Amino acid sequence: MVLLDPESDSVVIRVVYDGPPEAGKTTSVRALAGSLGRPVFTPGQVEGRTVYFDWLDYTGGLFEGHRIRCQVVSVPGQATLAPRRRALLLTADVVVFVADSRREALDALPGYLQGLSGILAGVPGPPVGLVVQANKRDLAGAAPVAEVRRVLDASGLRVGIVESIAVDAAGVREGFVFAVRLALDRAREQLRTGRLARSRPEVGSGEELLAALQQAERGALDLAASDGLRHIHLSEVGAASPAGQALSEAVAAEQAAEHEVGRVWHAQEEERPPRLPGAGVAGGMIWPPVHGRLLLHETEEAPPPLSRNADGDWYGLSGTCWRVQSPAHAAFTELEGGRAALIDWARVHSASAAALSPERCIVLGEDHGGWRLWQVVRAEESVEERLLAAEGRDPGAAAQALVDCVNSFGDAVRLFPRAACRLPLTLAGLGAGHAPARFVGLMPAPAFVRPPEPCPPAMADALLARALGPHLERLSVERDRIMAAMERLPAHGSHGAGPAVAVMRRLWATT
Repeated sequence: MVLLDPESDSVVIRVVYDGPPEAGKTTSVRALAGSLGRPVFTPGQVEGRTVYFDWLDYTGGLFEGHRIRCQVVSVPGQATLAPRRRALLLTADVVVFVADSRREALDALPGYLQGLSGILAGVPGPPVGLVVQANKRDLAGAAPVAEVRRVLDASGLRVGIVESIAVDAAGVREGFVFAVRLALDRAREQLRTGRLARSRPEVGSGEELLAALQQAERGALDLAASDGLRHIHLSEVGAASPAGQALSEAVAAEQAAEHEVGRVWHAQEEERPPRLPGAGVAGGMIWPPVHGRLLLHETEEAPPPLSRNADGDWYGLSGTCWRVQSPAHAAFTELEGGRAALIDWARVHSASAAALSPERCIVLGEDHGGWRLWQVVRAEESVEERLLAAEGRDPGAAAQALVDCVNSFGDAVRLFPRAACRLPLTLAGLGAGHAPARFVGLMPAPAFVRPPEPCPPAMADALLARALGPHLERLSVERDRIMAAMERLPAHGSHGAGPAVAVMRRLWATT
């Protein structure tokens, strides 16, 4: 629902707090209200349970010269109120999912989040960011954050994780600040594409939201009318968080970056490692705007050590999860020069999306008095690595790996020339887990981007033969058994073994 209200000259964003029953949504909103010095409006509670929503309204900070107005709304967690929850989620610019992080509650987490993801997919415009506020960290049985992350990764969702103890207001501010940054990323993308609506908000207060819900539902879900309405004031909230300037922190990087436009830095190039950018970088410094910030937030959980190669490029590997790289010529003394390079590189990535693995982003971060451009890519198993792993196993595994390799290479021959730059046709750069195949390597630096070129059949055959040559030589003693196993694989389908078997007969005949 992000929009620009011309009457108040403010950008209006909505932060929606979601989560299972009694996970801490209302507690989080009230703790946030305490830190911001604002009241919470809660219409109709039943035995302390939210049946409509909690509403918090706060204005502060600037975005592109406009004031920022945050409408913070929590949703009811009861299953019987699911239609009401869905209606509120469909208005979100970002969602803070408050989760009980104890081990006994983790099994239900993917199901909740998959349902939430399905709802948010129906929100038009740029993607709605999702922050998981792992709550109740003070209780026995709270799972380590790494374990929570594994559960989320297994569900295929891209989220940010912030730890919290909502009853003490600990971590609530951090979750809100990150959520506001994601919502502003969404607003910036709407502004860039000319789709930022300019109008007065249809709902400008908690009372107006209540009236709109009641009118839409026509009393069908009005379970708590007898409770009436009540305002919760700061005296009822409890101890305030020491973070009364939470929203100002969320936009401080935005304003600082704007003040740097046109400033020339005179720092000398240093040999010390550069500073890795964090998820708090200003809007307009990261692409894609929402998904990219979530990826960057995840890399902060295990920042990689950096090393420099002979060409002067900086590289880092975060465990087996993330690869970061900054080309030697990606350092800038002027902010606008860095922004221009970021835009150019983002255009190449965007135009090449059909051929690229999706888990990647580009970010321009501050670096020792200047600016540096980085790419961050999730490390994924390549076709080359899968082949090497299969060489020491049974013939059936080798047969399947070879078929997957040939099919993936064929995908790349068709897809890579459609990219906006020349991508190397190598087994090390082909992802083993994508169909059709995707490029999982590092993109060429902006200064070295070359136009794509077609790959005629003869050239494709020669490249595949050269790439597979060492593997086929090592597997030659098992050739007959591997070919027999290959013949037993399904021949048809989008990635059937039929065409690959013919290719392998031809290649092995010339090896």
